[in-house]
Amino acid sequence: MITISPTRVSMYDFLYQDTKPMVSLLADAAQLSLPQTRIAMNASLQAIVSALLAYQQRYKGQGVAKKLFTRSAIKELRQYNSMNLVTLKATLYYRQEVTNALFNDSDRIIQASEYIASQIDAEAAKVQVLLTILCVIALRELAILADYSQLDYDELDKWFALQPQFLSAERFINNNNLHKTDVNNASLDETQSAAIESNDDGSHEATKDAIDNQVSADNQASLDSSFEDTPPPFEPLWYELTKFRVEQVEPVQDMQQATSNYLKVIGRARENAQKGQHDDMLVFAQMHAIALPHQRWLLQLAKISDIYLSRNRLRITSEPESPPTRPLVSLGFIDINKEDTPATPSETPIEYDKPPPLWKNPVILITLLVIAVLGALAMLKYQMQQSNGLVSATEAVAEHDSKEERKQQDVAIVRINEDEDQTPDPK
Repeated sequence: MITISPTRVSMYDFLYQDTKPMVSLLADAAQLSLPQTRIAMNASLQAIVSALLAYQQRYKGQGVAKKLFTRSAIKELRQYNSMNLVTLKATLYYRQEVTNALFNDSDRIIQASEYIASQIDAEAAKVQVLLTILCVIALRELAILADYSQLDYDELDKWFALQPQFLSAERFINNNNLHKTDVNNASLDETQSAAIESNDDGSHEATKDAIDNQVSADNQASLDSSFEDTPPPFEPLWYELTKFRVEQVEPVQDMQQATSNYLKVIGRARENAQKGQHDDMLVFAQMHAIALPHQRWLLQLAKISDIYLSRNRLRITSEPESPPTRPLVSLGFIDINKEDTPATPSETPIEYDKPPPLWKNPVILITLLVIAVLGALAMLKYQMQQSNGLVSATEAVAEHDSKEERKQQDVAIVRINEDEDQTPDPK
C-alpha cells in the first residue's frame, strides 16, 4: 500500500509549494526585498484562495471552469512552461483583468494590498503589483491541475468543498504541537548525552554552554526543516474580506463501494491492510483534522499534483524547446479492487448480455431483403418508363414530319425569254 499526503489536494498547500521558486522574480517585479516578498506572497496566497472559494460559492464549479480556468488570458499563459521575463511580461499584461474577475470588486483588492503592506512596512502599490501577478499565476496553475486531472463540474464542487478543512486552525495548531514535541524530545536527548559526556570529562560549566549553543542551533534547524513544507497558518480575516461563508461539509463516501473488503483495504491504519495484497495501491495517509473520501478522481488529483510539484516548473529558466508531457496516472495504480480473491456481490461488475452480431439478427436480415427487393422493382419500373417514353417521342416526331410534308406545294419556276418576244417578223 502506497500512501500519499492529503495536502496534495489542498489548493493552499499546492500553491505555496508551487510558487516557491518565484520569490526573487516577484521581488524584482514588485521592487520589494526578499523577506518582504516571502511574507507578502504567503498573505497574498491566503487572499487568493479565500477569494476563489467565495467565487465558487457564488457561481459553483461550472462558473469557475468557464469564467476563470478557461479565460483567454489563462489559455494564453498556459503556453509558457517556465518563469522568465517573457512570462512575467505576459502576466503583467493580464494581471488587472484576471484579479478583478476573481475578487469581483476593486475595493477588495485595495483593502487586501493595504493590509499586506502594513505587515511588511511597504507601499500598498507595490504589494498590489505582487498580489495581481500572483493571482494570475495561481489561477493558471490550478487550471492546469484541474485539466490534467480531468475534473468535471461536480468534481470541482467537491474539490472546493474540501478546502476549508485545510485552512482550519485545528490543523495548524496540531502541526505546531507536533513540531514542538519533536524539538523538545531532540533537545532532551542532546542534553542528556552531553551531560553524560561532561560527567566523564569533569568540565561541567564549559560543556553546559556548548550544549546550550548546540541545542539552540539544532532546535532552529529542526524548526526550519519542519516548517519548510508547511505553509503558515491561515488568517480567518480573509473570509470577511472576500465574503466567504464557511460551511461544515462532511465528505460523503460512496456507499456502493463501502463493502467490508474495501474498508479493510482503505483503512486509515496501515495495519488494517491485508498482508501481501494491495502493496501498490494508492491511499491517503492519516492526518489530524483532515477527512478525505477515498475516491478515484481525488486520488488521481493527488497523484498528478505530486508529479506536477516534483517537476518544479515555475523555476526561473528559459523556455524549453518542447513542452513537458502531461502527467499520467495508471488506473491500476489507484484501482480499488485488484486482488484475485472473490469479490462481494456489490463489488462484482454487472455483466450485460452481448447483442448478437448483425448477420445473425433475423429482423435486420429481413429488413435488408425487403429494401433490396423494393429497390430492384423501383429500378425496373423506372427503366420501363424510360424506354416507353423514348418510343412515344420517336413516333410523335415521325408523325409531325409526315404532316409537314403533306402541307408543302410544288412550285415551278418558268423563265420567259424576252428577246424572242421583241424579234421583228420577217417580211
